[in-house]
Amino acid sequence: MSDASSSPMAETMNARVQRWCVWCGLIFLVLFGIGWIFLAGFIPPPRPDASAAQIAAFYQTDVWMKRLGLIVAQFSCIFFVPWVCVISTQMRRIKGSDPSLAVAQLIGGSIAMLAVLIPTMIWTTVSFRPDRDPELMLLLNDLGWIILSMTFAPFLTQSCALAAAIFLDKGDKPVFPRWAAYLNIWVPMGFLPTALVVYFKSGPFAWSGLFGIYIPLANFAIWFFVMIKLLLDAIQQQESQQVHASSN
Repeated sequence: MSDASSSPMAETMNARVQRWCVWCGLIFLVLFGIGWIFLAGFIPPPRPDASAAQIAAFYQTDVWMKRLGLIVAQFSCIFFVPWVCVISTQMRRIKGSDPSLAVAQLIGGSIAMLAVLIPTMIWTTVSFRPDRDPELMLLLNDLGWIILSMTFAPFLTQSCALAAAIFLDKGDKPVFPRWAAYLNIWVPMGFLPTALVVYFKSGPFAWSGLFGIYIPLANFAIWFFVMIKLLLDAIQQQESQQVHASSN
């Protein structure tokens, strides 16, 4: 009796599950944007040079909508996990790459998810008692923004592990095109200036500035959409190879 895991139906289901994992990435992006940006109103961000009274006023405005938006943003993180997993699944197909790179991507992506989830939980804590001491609200607001802004380490780990695996691909038909490796080196470079947010309370390097929030967000969105296309192509390639192998 042949192994059921190698049957055409099992192969089709495997590809279907992976595609769902890819689309989970898009669901995360859309839900997080709706919750964090449109409902909670965190873009544009409260300025880091704002006074405690100004920060308190931010959280005391549209309190219920802020809470709802932050809950939606937290819920969206559920979909980040399968997205990270499917990247590692496809990385394991790369001939010549070491499995540790897929593990590094998985760990880096998982920590990156926490770096998004934890700040929303902190801001939810602030909104829970909008009448608390403004100085405490200022402290917690700072904590949330600094954690979110300084996420360059996990994203750099995730992207560079993927880039290294792509460069090492020795297959006749590479899983990912070589230019994708350069994309995964370029994207985290946009996160590096966020290391400077602790030195600036205004200007382009503050967490409310061009290099502190807008370029990293743009890079992140570009990377996400490009990787969705590349992952779908890689899954299609895997499916075709499996069908060809089973027919032989």
